[in-house]
This record gives sequence, C-alpha cells and structure tokens, in this order.
Amino acid sequence: MIGVKATILATALFACLCHCLPVSAREDSTAVALNLARIAESKSADKVDGRAFIERMNKAADDMDSYSFNYTMRVFKDKKTVVEKGDFYYKQPGLIRLEEKGPYKKGAVAILGSNGKVKAHLGGGLKLFVVELDPESGLLRSANGHPMVQCDLKSLARALRTFVKQGVKTHVTKNPIDLGAGSSSVHILDLHRSGKLWKRVAVDSGTLLPVKWWDYNDEGSLHSFATWEKLATNQVLSDKLFTMKGDVKDIKDKQVSQTINKEIQD
Repeated sequence: MIGVKATILATALFACLCHCLPVSAREDSTAVALNLARIAESKSADKVDGRAFIERMNKAADDMDSYSFNYTMRVFKDKKTVVEKGDFYYKQPGLIRLEEKGPYKKGAVAILGSNGKVKAHLGGGLKLFVVELDPESGLLRSANGHPMVQCDLKSLARALRTFVKQGVKTHVTKNPIDLGAGSSSVHILDLHRSGKLWKRVAVDSGTLLPVKWWDYNDEGSLHSFATWEKLATNQVLSDKLFTMKGDVKDIKDKQVSQTINKEIQD
C-alpha cells in the first residue's frame, strides 16, 4: 500500500505542482541571493567560534510556545530555479501546519498532528483527497529536499548543534551587521565542511532566530536560499488549525486512484 500510495502521489506532485521561473526572473533571484551572501562575507571579517552562539539559538527556539511565519525558498538547479512560498505554523509540543502558496506544490497543505502522523492533501481538485503519510515520507519535503517535519525553528537549531558534533566548523560575526534590503540587524553564522563554505545563516540579533539561510553544494555553488518573514511569536493558535477535515482516503481504492489520474491528465 505504501508503495502504491507513494507512486501515485509522487506522479501527482511532479505532474501538477512543480513550476519554474522564466530565465530573466531566475537570473534576478540568483543574483539577489548571491549578492546578499557576498555582502554578508564582506561585512563579517570579525568572527568568533560559533558554538556558544548556536546554543543561544537553541534556547531562543525552545522558549517559544507557538509561532507563525511566511517563507520563500529558491532552489537553483542547472537550467531552472524552483520557487517555494508558504505559511508555516507551529505549536507546542510539536504540532505543525504548512500551507504551500506556490508555485511549488501550490495549494498543498500538510499537518503534523499530536499522534505523530501527517495528514496532507494536494492543491486544486486533489484537495478533497486527504491521505496520511509517515513524517519521513519523501513526499513531505521542501523544494531543496529538507523534511517538512524538520522545518520548525527548534529542529533547525538542533540541526546546527548536530553539525557541530559532527565536526563542522562554525564562526559567527562578533557584532551584528546590516545587510540592507530591509533586513534587520543580524549576525552571520558560517558553517564550513571539508574546508568549504557549506551553510550561511543570517540570525536576527534581537530574537536569535534565523531570517535567511544559504545552502551550498560540495563544489561551493549556491544550492538554495531561504528567507523567513513576518514572524509572530507566542500567539494563540487554536488546536483546530492543526486538524484537517475529511476522511483519510485509501489510495489503493480504484475510484480514488482514477480520480487522481483524471486530475493529472486534465
């Protein structure tokens, strides 16, 4: 059942939900991401070891009971840029709601509930078909391949701590800097692996939460660039926000699979 479910949903995802920018827009978005990274580099000469700073980031994330933010991610591939935008909601003890606004997976919604399972639906006509997935399912990944259930701020801070334990070298700007472009005052945290820049994170100097994140591949080229905006912390989020209406459909059911296939063809 899992194999059939994954095959049908994967087909639906790729056929209906992956969209790319025109060439000019791709070039502009890449330039913006690279320019911000270079500005961060040019202004961050005075750095210190980043391990203590990462522990402060973990504490800041742990102190939040609930929050929401808007996010934008750009993944730079050989001949295209995939753009993912959405709204993210989090509530202790680990409830997550992710709403995809597009172009990537536009209309899809995924909710990690208190039972540890994820209920999700695709966009468009497929939103009526609610399915239950394992949190580690390959279908529940951001455009850059990061698991949806590890996109909350606590998990990201934990990941940084894990990287340190794995021997990744970290350095952070001793003093906050201004990147311009409407950015708040930030510290720049750099992670180097095998002697090359692997990740760069712009961390708000007041909240100690990430606001921009660059990922680089093994060749040192920019792989993805993410931004978080309109962060609202410790707000009242109803438990209903983390529920999904509709009965869970059995993807093996003939009528359900035929309906999904029809949506793909249309």
